[in-house]
Amino acid sequence: MKLRDWTRRRSLLAVFGILLAIDLLAGIGSASLAIAASVKKDVGSGTSSGGSAKTVAWDDGTRNVTDANYGVFKALKVTVDQTSNLTDQGVHVSWTGGKVTPPQDDKTNYLQIMQCWGDPSTGPKPQQCEWGEASTSLSSLVGSNAANRSLVNGEDPLQDYGSGYQVPLAHNIKAWAVPFQAVDGTSAWNPLTYFSQSSSNEVTVARTGQDGSGSYEFETQTSLSAPELGCGTAITTGGVTAGRACWLVVVPRGEFNADGTPASSNSDGRVGGSPLSATNWADRIQFKLGFTAIGASCPLGRAERRTAGSELIAGAFTSWQSALCATGTTYGYSEIGDAEARAEAVSGAQGATGLGFVALPIDATAAAGATLEYAPVAESAIVVGYNIDKHLVTSAPDYADNGTPVTNLVLTPRLVAKLLTQSYQNDVPDGGGKSYLAANPTSLRTDPDFLALNPEFKFFPKGSSPDGLMVALGNTDAASAIWAWLRADPDASDFLNGKADPWGTVVNPSYLSLKLGTDTTVDSYPKADLSTFRQSTDIPAPGYGTLDMRPYTLDMDEAASRTLHADANVKTVWDQTKLPPAFTDPGAQVPGERFEISITVSNSADLYGLQTAKLVNAAGKAVAPTSASIGAGVDAMVPSATDGIVVTDPNKRVNAAYPLSMLTYAVVNVCNSSLPALADYRKLLNYIAGPGQVSGSSLGQLPDGYVPLKASLIGQVAAASKALASEIATPVCVSHIKVPKSANGGTTTTAPPAPADAPSATPTPTATPGASPSARMTPAVQTTATRYTVLAALFFAVPCLAIGPILLRRRRL
Repeated sequence: MKLRDWTRRRSLLAVFGILLAIDLLAGIGSASLAIAASVKKDVGSGTSSGGSAKTVAWDDGTRNVTDANYGVFKALKVTVDQTSNLTDQGVHVSWTGGKVTPPQDDKTNYLQIMQCWGDPSTGPKPQQCEWGEASTSLSSLVGSNAANRSLVNGEDPLQDYGSGYQVPLAHNIKAWAVPFQAVDGTSAWNPLTYFSQSSSNEVTVARTGQDGSGSYEFETQTSLSAPELGCGTAITTGGVTAGRACWLVVVPRGEFNADGTPASSNSDGRVGGSPLSATNWADRIQFKLGFTAIGASCPLGRAERRTAGSELIAGAFTSWQSALCATGTTYGYSEIGDAEARAEAVSGAQGATGLGFVALPIDATAAAGATLEYAPVAESAIVVGYNIDKHLVTSAPDYADNGTPVTNLVLTPRLVAKLLTQSYQNDVPDGGGKSYLAANPTSLRTDPDFLALNPEFKFFPKGSSPDGLMVALGNTDAASAIWAWLRADPDASDFLNGKADPWGTVVNPSYLSLKLGTDTTVDSYPKADLSTFRQSTDIPAPGYGTLDMRPYTLDMDEAASRTLHADANVKTVWDQTKLPPAFTDPGAQVPGERFEISITVSNSADLYGLQTAKLVNAAGKAVAPTSASIGAGVDAMVPSATDGIVVTDPNKRVNAAYPLSMLTYAVVNVCNSSLPALADYRKLLNYIAGPGQVSGSSLGQLPDGYVPLKASLIGQVAAASKALASEIATPVCVSHIKVPKSANGGTTTTAPPAPADAPSATPTPTATPGASPSARMTPAVQTTATRYTVLAALFFAVPCLAIGPILLRRRRL
C-alpha cells in the first residue's frame, strides 16, 4: 500500500479488531421495499456514498475581488461525495467551473488536495496539513516550490517571514518554510519526521478538462495509517464517543503568482509558490471530514464466536460486526480461501468454525453425513477495477482533456484471458525478445482487439500500458467464476486452447499445458511463464522473474488499494545501494499517466473509488456492475446439485445480467456445532436478514458494493434460522441430545433457552449508527495472522521458476 506498508496496516487493523459498541438495531418486521429503497447508488460507479456529499463554491461572498486569480476561480465549485463515517478509503472529489489545465503541461489551472487536522470549527492551519513529500517526478510537473513547504522571502505579500517560518540553519544561511505540526503537538521542519512520499496522500496535481470539470479519487487516512493527523481517534465528550474529525483542503492554483504577477512571467511559465503560502492558502476550499471512531468496545476477554470464509463477505461482515457486539456475542471473522472454508465447515476438528462463508456449496462427498444449513447473506460481484488517466498524443480530438480520468472501459472474455496468460509482450520478462510472443501486441493498449471496443485508447502513446492485470494469490470461488466465464465464451476458450485471434495473437504457450480452456477445476491465477531477465551482466543471475514483474496481491482488497495508488509493487529496478542489493519498486505511476487495472470485489472497488469495466456477458452485451445488473445476474443463477443453492451458469443469455455476479452463503454445520454456537449463529443470521440489508455507510449497515437481498432470499435466511431454532429447542443431532444422569451421578447436557423467533421473509431494517475502524479480519488475530504469514512466505520465498504451476493445485491446510 502506498500510505503505509500494507502488511503493517493489516496488523494494526487486527490489533483494533474488537470494534466500538453501538446499540443493537431494534426489531425485525416487514419492509423489503425499504431495503430496496436504501440503495443509494449504483455499484462500481467510481464514487462512494453515505448521504454526506457536500458542495462548496469558491466564491462564497467573502472572497477578495482584487485577488489576481478572482476571475479564474469565481465559478469554481468543488464536491466531496462522502464527508462522514469515513475510514481508510477513497472519496470522490469533483469540480466544475474551473479553467482548463494546459493539455501539454501542468503549468496553470489545476487543484492541489491535502488532508489536515485542525480546529473542529474553524478548520486547519497550513502547519497542520500533510503536504510536501511529493516524488521528484511529481515535483517536476509543477512550478517552483508548488509541491513542497518551502517559502521564498518576499514572494508573498501576505506571508509572515518571522522566526516561526525561518528554518534554523548554520553559517547565517537563511531559508523559510512552513513547518509541520503533528496532532500530538510536536513539530518538525522536515516532514519526513512524520510522513514520506510513499505514505502521504497529498495530490500534487489534479487536472481540469476542457469543459471546466474534473475529478480525483482522494484517499482519506485514519490515525492507523497517518498517526500524525489523528483522524478517527476515539474521543469521548459528555459520555459520547466519536472519532476525531479532520479536514480535506483543496487549494486551486490559477494563472497568477502570490504577488499578482502572471505565471507566464516565470522562467518555466508555471505558477509557483507553495499552496501553504498565505495568499495561496487564502484561496482554499475546505471540507470537514467525520471519521468513524477507532477503538475497542466489545468487552475485552469475552469469548469469541468465530466465523471464516470468502473475501466476498469481508466488507459487509466488518460493518455488521460492531452492531452485533451489543447482542452479547463477539463475532470474529477470518478471511480464508473458499475451499478452506468448505473443508473447515465439515472437518469436525477442534477449534474449527461451525459457520463458513462460501459462494459454491460443499460437494456431496465431503458433505456426506453432515447436517448443513445454507443461508444467502450478500449479493456482490467480481469486477475489473481501474485507475486510468487520458494520456493523449497531441493529435487526439479530445487533447484538451489530457490527464483527466478514463470513465469508460469495455473488456471481453478474450481480452481478460490474454491478460491472465501473459500473452502480451510487456507481461513477460524481456517479452519483446521472446520469439513465441513476436506476433503478439506489446500490451493491452496496442491490441487491435482492445482498440476495436475502446477507440479512445488509439490516441494514447504506444508506451502507455498497465502493469499487467493485478490478481490475488490463492484458490477462491471468485477465480473459479472468472475461469468459468472465460471457458463459456467461444472466443476466449478457443484462445486459451491455442487458436489465434483474428489479428494473429496467440496464447503464451507456457499456459497450453494447463488446459485453462477446458479444465473446470481451476480456481487460481497461475503465472506459468518462467522467464527471467537481467538488464546487464552487473546484475546477478537470473535477474527478475514473473513474480517480480507481475506480483500477486495478498487479496482482492489489496489489489483495489494498489490500483488506486497506481502502484503494482513491481520490482524490476536494480538498486545497488541497498544492503544487500536488490530489485526495487520504481514507485507509483505519475498522475496524468496512470494505467492500472485489477480483479477485485465490488465492495473494495467502491471503497477505494475505482472505476469498473463493463464486461461482455453470454448474450454479447457489455454490462457494467450496477445494483440492477448484479441483481439480474443473481436472478439468472440456476439450481446446483445441492438443494436450495443456486450458482452462476456462464452460458445463460440474459441481456441485463452482469456476468460475474456473486451470491455468498453462510453454511452452518448443525451437528458439529454446540447448542450455544447455534444460538449465536442464529442471532447472526437474524441480524443479516434484517438491519444488515440496509445500504449505507454507518456501521451495522450494508456497505457500498453490495446489493440488498431480495425477499425470496431473505425467506431462505428465515428458513435456515428456523431450522437452527428447532434444533436448539428439540435437538435431533446425537451430539445435542440430553444424556440421562447415570446411577453414579454423571452430568447431563442441556440445551439453552429457545431464542427469539426467526426473521420474517420481509424484515423491517433500522439504520444503525456506530463507531469502529475498517478492518477486514477481526478479531480472530491469531488465525488471521497465521494465514497471512503463510501467504507472505509463499509470496516472497517460493522461487518464481516454480510457483506458476504450483498454484494450480488447491491449497489444503
